[in-house]
Amino acid sequence: MTSAKGSPTPMISSCELSKNIGEPISDAKLYRSIVGALQYAAITRPDINYAVNKVSQYMASPLDTHWRAVKRILRYLSDTLDFGIQIHRSNGILSVFSDSDWAADLDDRRSTAGFCTYFGNNLISWCVKKQTVVARSSTEAEYRSLAHAAAEVTWLSS
Repeated sequence: MTSAKGSPTPMISSCELSKNIGEPISDAKLYRSIVGALQYAAITRPDINYAVNKVSQYMASPLDTHWRAVKRILRYLSDTLDFGIQIHRSNGILSVFSDSDWAADLDDRRSTAGFCTYFGNNLISWCVKKQTVVARSSTEAEYRSLAHAAAEVTWLSS
């Protein structure tokens, strides 16, 4: 993938991965190995966290559509090698942003929620996680995401 054409984003916005759409790949072990390495890379690259979370959900039986999504993340990384977290002097105000996608998983209709926490202008923590229950509305999914973000801010401020 080092000579592959770069990608401007780690995942297309209309990407709908499912455990039922696509053909099984021949080397599932390679898929698991690369996704595991991407999980490690996501520690310092929050820009790929959501995409890596999505492809990680299909480690048990990866399909060709999942493999294409992984290759897009790799193309994005090859095009953005100089990206990373930078720490600068700032005002010291703690702020958090959260969001969720209501029932976007085609297989179990659960929402994926995420948040990022800033200390001044510096990103200090982030999380992307599939919610444990099916939300009845987009408002409920957003509140659940907000509750996780609030718990993180409470812990950080203490």
